[in-house]
Amino acid sequence: MSYQIRLSTCSRLRQRAALAMTLCSALCLTPQAVAKTAIEEMVVVANHLPTPSYLVGSAFSVLDTEAFAERIHFDPSALFRNLPSLNVSQTGGFGGLTEIRLRGSESNHTLVLIDGIEANDPANGAAFNLAQLAGTSIARIELLRGPQSARYGAEAIGGVIAIYTRPRTGAAQATEPSLDLGVETGSHGFHLGQLRAQMQQPVGAAQWDNRFSVTRALTNGSNTSPFGSESDGYRNRSWSTDSSLYWEQGGELSISVRQTHSSSDGDPQDFAFPAGPTQGLVIDGDENNTARQRLVALHAGAKTGAWEHNLRLSQNASQTRFRKDGLYNSGLQGLLNKVDWSSARNFSSGHLTHALALGLQYEQRRFRNFSATLAGANHQASDRQHSQFAEYLVKGATRSLSISARHDNNERFANLTTWRVTATQALPRRLRLHGSWGEGSANPTFFELFGFIPDSFAGNPGLKPEYSKGWDVGMGGSHVDYRYRWDLTYFRSRLHDEIITAFGPAPNYLSRPENLVGASKRAGWELSADADVSQQLSVSAHFTWLYSTDANGQREVRRPGQSGAVNAHLALAGGRGKASLAWVYNGRMQDTEFIYATPATRAEIKAVSLVNVGMSFALSDAATVFLRGHNLMDKEYEQVLGYRAPGITGSVGAIVSLR
Repeated sequence: MSYQIRLSTCSRLRQRAALAMTLCSALCLTPQAVAKTAIEEMVVVANHLPTPSYLVGSAFSVLDTEAFAERIHFDPSALFRNLPSLNVSQTGGFGGLTEIRLRGSESNHTLVLIDGIEANDPANGAAFNLAQLAGTSIARIELLRGPQSARYGAEAIGGVIAIYTRPRTGAAQATEPSLDLGVETGSHGFHLGQLRAQMQQPVGAAQWDNRFSVTRALTNGSNTSPFGSESDGYRNRSWSTDSSLYWEQGGELSISVRQTHSSSDGDPQDFAFPAGPTQGLVIDGDENNTARQRLVALHAGAKTGAWEHNLRLSQNASQTRFRKDGLYNSGLQGLLNKVDWSSARNFSSGHLTHALALGLQYEQRRFRNFSATLAGANHQASDRQHSQFAEYLVKGATRSLSISARHDNNERFANLTTWRVTATQALPRRLRLHGSWGEGSANPTFFELFGFIPDSFAGNPGLKPEYSKGWDVGMGGSHVDYRYRWDLTYFRSRLHDEIITAFGPAPNYLSRPENLVGASKRAGWELSADADVSQQLSVSAHFTWLYSTDANGQREVRRPGQSGAVNAHLALAGGRGKASLAWVYNGRMQDTEFIYATPATRAEIKAVSLVNVGMSFALSDAATVFLRGHNLMDKEYEQVLGYRAPGITGSVGAIVSLR
């Protein structure tokens, strides 16, 4: 027996009516005749040097959240659903394990950078848990889709997400010190407090920029299990600091530290023997995961002639502890030390501009699995890797071509060379054609190789790396003084030696990772559009059609065939008030089930549409109040089979700025 969402005929009609009204707002309103000057947007994540967006050949998206922060206080999952081809899977409510999958790839196939530092957990599967961003002030997100290992190395099969927690302003101008205080409270015992401080001042010939923030968030949560009434809470505290010196000649010296500590309650699946009526389902229980992650980086930048040099020393340290019935059970520790050096320059030849980048990278990874009860589960491992990379970019006023190559020397796995080629060409009528081809790789994680969870999981030291080739081609356009913009992209990739989790027989289903023989296939379409309908109203939308199967021809789990979102943002009272309305759609998808009573090993998760809203009002230059609501139609739904998502939730808050 499996529990699935069932939408009534009336709810389907309400869903379609809401979608029709939103699309009419996006496409049919008559715009006011307001001229708008196009501003050249620079994209950092696509190439080694910042590149104008219209000369980027890869498929990408940019989400500038500074304006969003004035309209609504976002939690991470709500914010990331505004990005095309990115699917979010959350185990239950706020703070539960939140995985992201890009273009049908696995959660550990998308590289996540926070202010330039790799944030994927080096111990727990090399994936990034989006819940770790709870309460984080995000200024900008850049999403680069498609295999990017030639640019970024392993874990970049699906693409790269670059998160910036402060504006990319370069050398800061001296301003008065500022202090922002924020509070928020809402349903399910949700409370959040935040403090942010900033100061810029001259120091000799340089500008000194200092930033500090601390956040505390907690919630009683909701009941993750479809049975019982126990709530599963979540607690998060994080802090970050950044101190940077900027020189007019382009020099920079900075140090940054970010640390997050979280505690998440959860419920187990019922694998008791002999089997009961809830066998294989999520039931109320006392489980708790605590996680800590620290990101540290020292960055130096300088110019010598036409060359720009950058050196970054970074460390990513993580620790996870698992408890059951209040007793410590097992845990993981991981450490990633990296040294990145690159040197790049531009030079001109006729009507063309050329850019050349060369670089070296050193990585050292360490892993530890420890158990409180089984000595055999304690294990330590490490490896090192040296890499060399090069990139050449040639661009004109209407076209560009880039070629990237990278060679990895890993002491545990075979050496590997990966390539990437991108191109874009302007067409008449403000159209733009773009395309890319690239290779991606992902080494087996330490947890997949050596991890151990008693009665649940055993690693496989014989795993091979995963390897992918993929391409995309798309066309975009803009109209009416750049107030209306759209892009349609087709993508296709093949993943070889995909690592899957194979489950043993009943009653304990002991799992073990294995390489699949053959190629897993991913293909689909990405459509995005946004419009400045008037000075007060803007609308954005995206939709993705995805076809994703493993080497055996089965649909990949937790990947919806269709997904998308429509957002409308309205400015009120001369810009002092803001209102945001979002419609988010997640189509049908499959997930693994473990129910003895059924012969099937898969179950379907029904499609769901969610409506979210946010409003804010500036009482003065120093004080803003806001409210937000999620799942306003109070839908019952799942993102992971058996884990019930929260119903309607709401919160109110205020931000006070002192200068």
